[in-house]
Amino acid sequence: MRAPFKRYRRKSIGLLTGGVALTAVLVFAFAASSFVGASNFEGADGNLVVNTAGNHDWVNAPNLSVGVDLERSQQDNSFGQGTKEDNVNVTVVDGSIPNSKADLARFASSTEVIGADTYQYLAWTRANQSGTVNFDFELNQAAQPDLTTLGPKVLNRTVNDVLINYAFLGGSNTPTLTKRTWTGSAWGSPSAITSTCSEGATNSSPVNDILDNGVAPAEPIVSRPAQQFGEAAINLTCAGIVPPNACEPFASMYVKSRSSTAFTSEIKDFIAPISVRGSNCGKLTIIKHTDPGDLDQDFGYTTTGGLSPSTFTLNDHGVDTQVYTALQAGTYTVTEGADPVGFAFESLTCVGAGGSVSGETATAVIVGGSDITCTYVNQQQLGAIRVVKTRKHAADGPGPHPHAGVTFTIAGQSVVTDANGIACVDGLPFGSYDATETLPSGYHADQALTQSANVDNNTSCDSDPYGGETLNFGNTPLTDITVSVNSQVDGGTASSIDCDGNVTSTGANGDGSQSNTDLEPGVYTCTITVDP
Repeated sequence: MRAPFKRYRRKSIGLLTGGVALTAVLVFAFAASSFVGASNFEGADGNLVVNTAGNHDWVNAPNLSVGVDLERSQQDNSFGQGTKEDNVNVTVVDGSIPNSKADLARFASSTEVIGADTYQYLAWTRANQSGTVNFDFELNQAAQPDLTTLGPKVLNRTVNDVLINYAFLGGSNTPTLTKRTWTGSAWGSPSAITSTCSEGATNSSPVNDILDNGVAPAEPIVSRPAQQFGEAAINLTCAGIVPPNACEPFASMYVKSRSSTAFTSEIKDFIAPISVRGSNCGKLTIIKHTDPGDLDQDFGYTTTGGLSPSTFTLNDHGVDTQVYTALQAGTYTVTEGADPVGFAFESLTCVGAGGSVSGETATAVIVGGSDITCTYVNQQQLGAIRVVKTRKHAADGPGPHPHAGVTFTIAGQSVVTDANGIACVDGLPFGSYDATETLPSGYHADQALTQSANVDNNTSCDSDPYGGETLNFGNTPLTDITVSVNSQVDGGTASSIDCDGNVTSTGANGDGSQSNTDLEPGVYTCTITVDP
């Protein structure tokens, strides 16, 4: 037995029960041109090809999945040890299919949603014409265990899983379709799937079995004689199996045969589960990124269309994704709020049919199977602080002049002024920062050594023109003054030195001096008095 074609994750939901149980089984016949509800699937023509252009059949079935069995082989898997339909604990064995019983070959599932209704199309082929056709298609909301290996298994059934029996007697091409629902411990009573909600047929002449599971190498095209192919089209909503607007009612399906028409008879051959594809609902994913990435900043969003939650917050450093699943068909929008301080909207892209963008609003037009992802990117705004350093320098002429080689600490980074007296630091997120000068020796600062700047402009040090914050620092050179007297005759004179009120007298030998340091440019007066 081969592995399923593909596996698709499906969210399980509760299903409607089949209503009042019917003990009688309704047999019905269909014309080849009939359809079920709004479907155009040719489910009662007993072949696999499209008879009327524009219709669907197995050659172009929507959301197709195919399962393939090992036909009449000692390795052909089957249920053993008297397994019955109600059993959950089963055993998979091989080589135990009686020659007189139907040997399954392939089966297929095709699904689509039209309006609020879910349609399920079934097909089977068998390798011989032995026995009556009495096949059970089991539709499960959850995935089953691996039934391609031998040994004990525990089937994974959920309340309101569905069992569809496909049966017909020899000489008739019209099947009887009945349904049962899983109660939690057993399959419930059977009820007919009426001709209003379904149609089906087996082949009355040879057909080419083109069902292929997509696994290389491709399955061969096999000619199946009469009564070795059957199909059915069922409106699951009309049949009371799936409620209107249901999203993803079933995850997997497999088919099995019974040893007789009695429901309590043993089940034998089966084809391992395949995924059931198709959905009435859609999915919308919103992703938040920053430029550069992983920045810790919250961004707020509002929505329309009935999304829940209607508002949410994303952060590229934390929760950066909001996912809406099981969305009914309709139009939904998501709009990003005002840019936080220090950020600017950069881009919004939507990938997936039905997604579109207008400014900072993403619009998602959801239909069955939609999967739309919209990504917002906001660029961090980064600013700069530049210091302009000047000094007074008599040799260079009057006024301030650029002062090179002065060290500053700006926003925690150490920089040195260039020949133009400029030092700059950029890449700063918006906010307030300090710039502190390391005062050069021999100078007096004309202002506080630390100044602050509020960075709120998006720019860099190399911008032309420069649009960031600028702080000005100026220094003044200092001068030392020393006045001294020396009596040529020790003790011959006594002197006093008075520099702007600072008086110093000479010693007994008549010698003395006064020094004044770190003087800024200005006029200083010293009076010396010599007293003989």
